[in-house]
Amino acid sequence: MIMADLKNRILRAARLDKSVYEEVEADKSALSQAMAVVVLSSVAAGVGASQGGLAGIVFGIIAALVGWYVWAYITYLIGTKLL
Repeated sequence: MIMADLKNRILRAARLDKSVYEEVEADKSALSQAMAVVVLSSVAAGVGASQGGLAGIVFGIIAALVGWYVWAYITYLIGTKLL
């Protein structure tokens, strides 16, 4: 059930269904789903960017996670300090 809900939310978000954003904002348990999406996208980026076998995949995953963190932090700073 949880996985079906996650898949449903991912598809609705990809379709830019505005109701899913309001739903996630109200759902305090959605943090684990958000973390799962970040990890899954980082794994996909790592596999897609790999050039050197398993080490390349691991490096790609780590680089994607670090990149996500940097952009999330910059977005947080802009949203809280500048706007």
